[in-house]
Amino acid sequence: MLRAIFVLVLLLPVLARADYMDHFVIREDVGPHKAPYLGDAKLVLIPVEVKGFPPLGAEALQAFFGPDDPNGFVRYYETASLGRYRPRVVVAPKVTYDTCPLPAAQFPGCAIARGDITALTSGMDMMRDIITRTRDAGFDFTQLDLNGRRGTSDGWADGVMILTNTPFGGLAFPFAFFNRGDNLNGGSGGPLVVQGVKLGHFAIAGEGDRFVMIHEFGHLLGLTDLYDESQRYDGLYLSFMGAWGYDAKVPLPDAETRLRLRWANWHQVQGRQRVRIQPAETTGEVYRLGTGSEYLLIENRGPGAFDRSLSTRGLAVFHVDRTVKLKGDEGAFAERSLDCVECDPFHPYIRLVQADGLYEIEQGRPLYANTDLFHDGRYLRPGFPGNALAQDNLTLDTNRYSGEVTGWLIDDIRLQEDGSFEVTLDAPGEGQCGERLCAEGEGCAPVTCGESTAPRSGCAAMPGPALPAIALLLLEERLRRRHQRRLRGA
Repeated sequence: MLRAIFVLVLLLPVLARADYMDHFVIREDVGPHKAPYLGDAKLVLIPVEVKGFPPLGAEALQAFFGPDDPNGFVRYYETASLGRYRPRVVVAPKVTYDTCPLPAAQFPGCAIARGDITALTSGMDMMRDIITRTRDAGFDFTQLDLNGRRGTSDGWADGVMILTNTPFGGLAFPFAFFNRGDNLNGGSGGPLVVQGVKLGHFAIAGEGDRFVMIHEFGHLLGLTDLYDESQRYDGLYLSFMGAWGYDAKVPLPDAETRLRLRWANWHQVQGRQRVRIQPAETTGEVYRLGTGSEYLLIENRGPGAFDRSLSTRGLAVFHVDRTVKLKGDEGAFAERSLDCVECDPFHPYIRLVQADGLYEIEQGRPLYANTDLFHDGRYLRPGFPGNALAQDNLTLDTNRYSGEVTGWLIDDIRLQEDGSFEVTLDAPGEGQCGERLCAEGEGCAPVTCGESTAPRSGCAAMPGPALPAIALLLLEERLRRRHQRRLRGA
């Protein structure tokens, strides 16, 4: 949760470099703007305790941030990444204060109000002091430089987290971008430098809230917020960066986030295919319809070790448009914290397509897995040419936001006994297989392109018929609209 204090960045010099928290518009900036998100990583958690507030439980911290807690920080990231990201957290000596380290007159109760730009300077001084005290207590910061952009040490810390017992809220802070003062190494500006290791950004959570730290650390990995800062609605469900109560029911990353982090087994659809989509938590499978900046992603979500808020299993369909407020200009993250990528419910960066076509999430209602996920009998098909989604035109189809017909299709969904779904998918028959996220490595390219993955046995496994005739589509769309009008009038 980035705070609106970042508005101050607009007054600072802007350099032509990659940007912090850009959801991988820029991929090659691990170190200055992103913590490593693949391979082994060594992170530090610094507990900060102020007298007069509920103490932090040392044993509980060690357990939650240790590798053995099935609901903890480490196990979450290992599960979400299919084991491709393997963080290990060392808990530093506790930093204690007799009184709040922030000016009492300015921050009564040691609380920082949301959007308080005056907290910038005082907060940076506090973070600088916390790191100094941790260093002086004998903590070895060199152990934090285990990984980097090329999988080896690069001079930057793999991740720094600060957990306080005060009402600090949650914050991911690019310290190096804002710092104009002491860098703890005889100089000024940029990252803090401790024992030769650069500390450029921090994830902070208050009130001892360990679950908030799962979200805040996601920012250090390069992710932007996927909830609605404008509070028109909740934002994106089924994402630990989106609409979530920061409780034990932690959702897995959404399909787009896992794709960008290279934590997905990505299948590109080309032509008509009958596929079997396995549960995301164990296989990381994501099927993509379309290429370029706008496309659909499909994954199998349901209750398990995580995603326990879901009452049933179904196919989650995400409409992605990466042209929405994502850019790699230095400092652009400040604009996104104020005008977020999910702030337009009917054209966000990532939208969860609801199977019932009622658009209740966009109207401020919660996710209902029974009706919003795609189950047997549900489908998503092309719409009218020029039919564009808008608040007064709640159409359910696979058109682009411009109204352009894509030809993408999701049909004949059938739940299998093992929790997988067989489904017919359709996309253009050529030109879909050439895109890559990066040059080499897991997750850089689709695992398959244009290949069916469902067993060829029985009618359900055979290729489906040609696209429905336009007359049938027109009739179905009219019936759907009539049904929506009746519901709205009820």
